[in-house]
Amino acid sequence: MNIKICISGLLFLLFTTQILYSQQAAQDTTSKLKVESSETVEGFLRKGREVRKLSGNVRLRQENTLIYCDTAILDLDDAVLKGNVVIEQGDSVKIFADSALYYGATKQSDLFGKVVLAKADKKLFTKKLHYDVGNKIATYYSGATLTNGQSQLSSKRGYYYVNEDQLYFKGNVLITDPDFTVRTDTMLFNTTTQIATFVAPTLISEHESKIYCEGGFYDIENDFAEFDVNPQYERKDQRGKAQKMTWQGTSKEYILQDSAYIEEKTRIVKADVIRYNSISEVATLVGNAYYKDSTQEITGTKVRYDSRNKFYQLLGRGRVSDPPNIIEADSLDFNDQLGNGFAQGSVIWSDTSSNMSVYAYRLDYNKQTDYLSAYGGFGERGNGGFGGPSGRPMMKTLVDRDTLYLASERLISFKPDTASEVRQLLAYKDVRIFKSDMQAVCDSLSFSSSDSIFWFYKLKSLPIVWSDTSQFSGDTIKMLLKNSKLDRIWLRLNAMVINSEDGQLFNQIKGKFTTAFFRENEVREMYTDGNAQAVYYALDDKKAYIGVNETKCSEMRLYFGNNQVNSIKFYAAPEGTFTPMKKAGKEGKKLDGFFWEKTRRPRSIEDILKIYTPI
Repeated sequence: MNIKICISGLLFLLFTTQILYSQQAAQDTTSKLKVESSETVEGFLRKGREVRKLSGNVRLRQENTLIYCDTAILDLDDAVLKGNVVIEQGDSVKIFADSALYYGATKQSDLFGKVVLAKADKKLFTKKLHYDVGNKIATYYSGATLTNGQSQLSSKRGYYYVNEDQLYFKGNVLITDPDFTVRTDTMLFNTTTQIATFVAPTLISEHESKIYCEGGFYDIENDFAEFDVNPQYERKDQRGKAQKMTWQGTSKEYILQDSAYIEEKTRIVKADVIRYNSISEVATLVGNAYYKDSTQEITGTKVRYDSRNKFYQLLGRGRVSDPPNIIEADSLDFNDQLGNGFAQGSVIWSDTSSNMSVYAYRLDYNKQTDYLSAYGGFGERGNGGFGGPSGRPMMKTLVDRDTLYLASERLISFKPDTASEVRQLLAYKDVRIFKSDMQAVCDSLSFSSSDSIFWFYKLKSLPIVWSDTSQFSGDTIKMLLKNSKLDRIWLRLNAMVINSEDGQLFNQIKGKFTTAFFRENEVREMYTDGNAQAVYYALDDKKAYIGVNETKCSEMRLYFGNNQVNSIKFYAAPEGTFTPMKKAGKEGKKLDGFFWEKTRRPRSIEDILKIYTPI
């Protein structure tokens, strides 16, 4: 049915209707969509319902929601809004659009055109937005961008829970910032806390670094992130992964936890926890620490490595394998660039090429020159150790399938020529050696692997070498190892060799110079030069003493068997006497300078480690 209204009647209707709407807005407290103001109102019927068209500075209200636009067509509680559309909720939320559909009964709205949802300083830009006015939830499906300070967040689809300040981004999610970018498929973002939560594969790029994860969060404001599902990162040629990874942007530090792993060119790093600072290029490994490069392998409780300055530290018990050398210690500092380092606390240094090991409290060394200096005792005194800082360092090496132990106040080893594998050993102040079939003491000692000769030197006390029942002494002693066996001993100046089976009667050989030749660790031949003298006891077939021989000659050569003289070769006319045992007496004959040393002879490893002032 058509109804015609005259112009004057229409103007009256518009005037009275506008006044009526204003009165209803002031008095009606229902949840209906209400008109608060407009410049003009037109009314017409549509399918039997009254439809109104509001134009010019239109303002509508539904509870605490205000709606502004240029034109509005109201059909019951639904409205079509056009031109400069604004939906405002309190002072915090405003939505701008070119046009919109508003459904008052369900409190829903669809906005079109240049849509902007603003809350505080956060703005969401899109071309189409669905907004749940009652629950303050915005939804988009055709792409949107959120500005967040200097950052921008965009995605294909998304949900914005305005009350909770929470956004749910889905599809081609991208965060761009002057310092980083984030790409993922799904992400949650809180506009108040500035925290992005990742629930899908995510790639974060920051200058020369990239971080990948499948779960975690990023605090944009504080530049702090934590990734706990398959986290990995790349920086230049460096790659890292762990069960959990933390990033502190202000300090540029990565923290990798649980099965942490970093690989960089020729380097591999593993630990329970790895802290890496990308500015200082310092990595700290904690728990089951492992470091390996092209030349060395390091394991320990805690390791700190400065890759820029080529410097590493072992904090806690650790091991460095740099073939052929291996070092174990409670702590270790080493500058790979300079080649200098020191290890401290129960130090074990090994040279696998020469079967040599050093035990000490502290070890200073240089990798380039293969120099090392050891002092102090291994372990702690009273706890099965060798005495700590006040103890004595000890060297051990394999000789004739038996271990030789050497201890002194200071041990020094180096390679005179870095091009060869020759190693020089120096030991000084109260040197003591123990081997099951040979022992020695001296004031200082040197050994060279080039000729396998030990030099024993005198400072206060004569150096002495013991082998089985024989004692060798002189101002200087040389001892040759051949094929890791004792081959010969040279005695220079005041040379004396004493042998005794029972500690009562002594065979003696004295001269200026003496050389003893060994086979199977027994003296088989001895050459004495310069005022040679010999005292040796003759035995019968039952090995009973029958008398003593005394011989003098400028030089002589003696041949032994079963620890007794079998024959003597004289190089000049000798002077000799034989005295039967009855006349010789029980004390026996002793040459000038005779002494039989019992106190200084080491009987065990503990004896060479004891601290005492030598005679």
